[in-house]
Amino acid sequence: MIVDNILGNTTLIIIAVWLFFVIKKNNSIFNFLLVAFILRSSCLLLDQYFIPLPDSTADAIRYEIAAFNYSKDYGLNIIFNLFQDDSFFISRIISIFYTLLDRSPMMAKAFSVWMGVGSVYLIYRLAFELWGQQAAVRAGWVATLFPSLILYSAIILKEPYTIFFFMYGLNGCVLFIKEKKISNFTQACFGLLVTTIINGAMIFGIITFLIYVLFDIIKKKNYLIYKNKIFVYSLLLVFILPIYFYVAGYYAIPKYGNFERLTNIEITLKKITYSSRVSTQHGASGAAYPKWLIPKNLEEIIYISPIRMIYFLYSPFPWDIKRLSHVVGLLDSLLYIYLSICFWKNRKECFKDPSLRFLIIVFMISIFVYCWGVGNFGTGIRHRSKFIGILLALVAPRIAKFNFLKKIKILK
Repeated sequence: MIVDNILGNTTLIIIAVWLFFVIKKNNSIFNFLLVAFILRSSCLLLDQYFIPLPDSTADAIRYEIAAFNYSKDYGLNIIFNLFQDDSFFISRIISIFYTLLDRSPMMAKAFSVWMGVGSVYLIYRLAFELWGQQAAVRAGWVATLFPSLILYSAIILKEPYTIFFFMYGLNGCVLFIKEKKISNFTQACFGLLVTTIINGAMIFGIITFLIYVLFDIIKKKNYLIYKNKIFVYSLLLVFILPIYFYVAGYYAIPKYGNFERLTNIEITLKKITYSSRVSTQHGASGAAYPKWLIPKNLEEIIYISPIRMIYFLYSPFPWDIKRLSHVVGLLDSLLYIYLSICFWKNRKECFKDPSLRFLIIVFMISIFVYCWGVGNFGTGIRHRSKFIGILLALVAPRIAKFNFLKKIKILK
């Protein structure tokens, strides 16, 4: 317990020092990042010393115990076994620190805080590249104050790591679409590839980007627009080969399985039915989606998909509230509704820019994939938090300008 507290608090102090020295020259960024750090570290301390946070049990505990077991069984040899066909990549990373230092769940939570604060900055950077400073600061503040982002940045889950590298990769995608630089292409592929390693279900990100690049080359019929084109083609080949081997059935992706299993409609329907079933444990007061959203065949998947996507993004609806705890989810859904209204107002500007159109495509594919992977709005709230950064980047200019944000001046 003492070692846990020492390592955890030391890690928080290191993050605070990093924040102060690295970003102190830009007050507009420093202010919301400092608030982001304070909110997330406060939630960590609340969970550590007072009351457990929502979602801080179950998966969060499994990841921490797995990290301890990896440290105990493998030690530093885990470095040679990082990549496995499961969902415990972050546990293996955390286990390295457990081996070098000691077991400390608080330190592992502090890593999530670090990823969470970094994600806020990357959301700001994405909006900055698209809209400029003023709109980006608004996006940064909303990301700072967004409840689900705060929560999942204070506990041991894949979400903060997934969001961080997903945003890092998307920043590279947008820059590459704009500038066609090799460094941007490498950043995009690296970020999206690491995202896939952390969370196999996110593989659609890198696939979408590579397909977009290929179509862009073919559409323009001018292969010379890409500087160092031979190097670009070589990189494309390197990142497309894993996709080929997956389709050929040489390996499987966690959550999806191999390509044959993924494209098997019967297996897909069984998985959807399993994830969507009404839990007998919670009965009528649970958070499960309505039974009529469970498809029985391929045709029903097609016409139920839009409704599932709406449920994934905006539930719980008022008629879904059966417990007091569901009210928190209702607040989260209201924020998504507000941001969707902002997108509708900004839609004309979004469809003009190719990088914005790319983000819209990624967002829609993301929502489609995940709406069939969850069967209740409790899990949906957690998974849709992965994509809030895209939505904030798309709507940044339309986010209302709150006067109190302008008055916050922590450093002069």
